[in-house]
Amino acid sequence: MLFDFELLWLKTSTSTTKLEVAMTLTQLLQIGDEVVFKVDPEHRAWTNTYKDVPDGTKGIVCGFSDAIIYEPRVPVLVDQPGVYHQKGAVSVWLKDGRVVPGDRSIEMVDKNQEKRRDAALRGADGMLRTERVRLGDLPETKFWEQDKVRVRFPNKREERVVTVDCIDYHHMHKRRDDGSPWPFYDVRYAEGGTTSVEESWVELIERGNVWKYHNNQSLSFADLKEEASFFQLVGQTEEMRNPANGYYSWTEEEVLDAIKNGTVHGFSVSSGFFGSGPRINAHRYKNEALGKRVAKATLEGFGIAA
Repeated sequence: MLFDFELLWLKTSTSTTKLEVAMTLTQLLQIGDEVVFKVDPEHRAWTNTYKDVPDGTKGIVCGFSDAIIYEPRVPVLVDQPGVYHQKGAVSVWLKDGRVVPGDRSIEMVDKNQEKRRDAALRGADGMLRTERVRLGDLPETKFWEQDKVRVRFPNKREERVVTVDCIDYHHMHKRRDDGSPWPFYDVRYAEGGTTSVEESWVELIERGNVWKYHNNQSLSFADLKEEASFFQLVGQTEEMRNPANGYYSWTEEEVLDAIKNGTVHGFSVSSGFFGSGPRINAHRYKNEALGKRVAKATLEGFGIAA
């Protein structure tokens, strides 16, 4: 059994979607930009939004909605946990006076300007930097991810011991049609599977490692696999470039050599783009002592002496 991110975190990737393209364009657009509508036929078929907006219609970007993003405590992917603001959906003013949503149905007319802005927003790694502002910490909740809790289900007249899986901050203060509080906690059963529960149904049994980590309490792990996975989830690793090509992709031989020479501690395996096959990403732990233990276990998993 090899100690890679089959044991740490198996990531999945998919090909770029039209939604991702639209999100990228939103970051590049500014109020006053000229755009042209090019609506996907399937999208046009199920909405009346563009009934009287034929392809080729031009308009001017006149506004953006406010997108409030809640970055969770786990997994930490890009930004630290907290609440962020960024540009949301695009509004377009038409020459006949109408204002319609851009959605995924517009293109920028000035392609040269689009390319310049795209280049300016990309870092050295080629990733587009989303312009966002941190508004503050996550809203306070009684329970955190990985807390062990008891849930008393009122309708089923049963109770279960479960683990808090994630928190739907967007729905914290919303109510269902019958006026009852929205069940904004997702909890995970020991045997697998999740369900959503109201806060009033939940009773704390034991704080999990996420709460302990953020409150400077001692952490406990069943094994190195769990420990390594946890620190990956809370953003305590750095993805490493392959010096052979300057990118974040590695071959198995390259990453194992890097682990042996101490520049890398472990690696993850993700699905490649457009069916290109598995992709290896190398990681280094910010905690050097933990990183060395992960590296040792990884090499031993491949039958290589550390």
